[in-house]
Amino acid sequence: MFQLIQQNDGLSIGVFGIGGCGCNTLNSIFEQRESDQAHLYSVNTDKVVLEHTQSDEAVLIGAELTHGYGAGADPKVGLQAAEESKEQLLTLINGCDIILCATGLGGGTGTGASPYIAELASEQGKPIIFVATLPFSSEGEFRSNIAQTGLNELKEYANAVITLPNDQLIKVLGNDIGLFDAFKHSNQILHSLIKSLIDMLCYQGLINVDLNDFAKIMDCQGDAVLGVGKCDEESELTTALDSALNNPLVNQVDMSSSTGVIIQVNCKDEISLGSYNLITDTVRQQVSPNALVICGVSKIESLATNYELLIIATGASAKMIVEPFNNAPSSEVEQSLAARAKPQTSDIFDIPAFIRNQAPAPSGK
Repeated sequence: MFQLIQQNDGLSIGVFGIGGCGCNTLNSIFEQRESDQAHLYSVNTDKVVLEHTQSDEAVLIGAELTHGYGAGADPKVGLQAAEESKEQLLTLINGCDIILCATGLGGGTGTGASPYIAELASEQGKPIIFVATLPFSSEGEFRSNIAQTGLNELKEYANAVITLPNDQLIKVLGNDIGLFDAFKHSNQILHSLIKSLIDMLCYQGLINVDLNDFAKIMDCQGDAVLGVGKCDEESELTTALDSALNNPLVNQVDMSSSTGVIIQVNCKDEISLGSYNLITDTVRQQVSPNALVICGVSKIESLATNYELLIIATGASAKMIVEPFNNAPSSEVEQSLAARAKPQTSDIFDIPAFIRNQAPAPSGK
């Protein structure tokens, strides 16, 4: 069971960038950080990369093993480097209440060190969430197999794993987008997750967020669904919900296997009880009847749109969703979903502030 502190003001969120990909992600979010409760740590076997990474603390793992020259695309070297630097890593881990990690799978440091860091965090009772990129198919079967092996090992210890296949960047953003811009979009997902967690756990609200509830959701190991949907009209809420559940840059998962879900509704003005029930009932139809579902509603006048929906589901298994809502029994749901549209890529990456005011679940949590 996680040992989370109970005072929000003292909450420490550790953001780890592991390997070259993870360190690049930290560079992209360092200047955007809005809270001093998020601490950025770069972890690598490559000394040169660390010297050019913006973070609060840089950790060169496996200094005696690699002499700071990297893991040579060998996950075994990445693992051994992390094992050599176990005490350094434990010091950082023990200073955090919640840990978010960005990593790239398919190479040496990220693939080898990430599962080990997840294992250390698990042993210390720290909830740890990973956002992991998968290599382009053009990089070859060998690298793809390494990434898949690393992903399987990572899922054994991490509480939630959100995968970002690089091939999805081409499918969603097109071949003509600049390479740097494409990865910037990918990195923005992690930044949005960080901001959302800080808002959820650190900000005081009319009804404060229960850290133990969050811990229970994060205690469901496996893949995770993370998405946001926006709309201006209450009649478009089901379209926004579809957008939240189908982020095209994130590997799709089968929500029916999810065992923990957070549903957050943010609105500029009041939302009708009927719409609220429609959203929660629709999501509940997608998960196990025994899943823990936490629902929240916040009134935020500064929203860019009138309504924003955030969905986090954990404990799922990776599987492409063919029809997200084909099990919903309500004719009202079917009519509402008939007109749903594809999510706009410009709205995908801006995950809103959420769960400042958590409402109890309709079933009586």
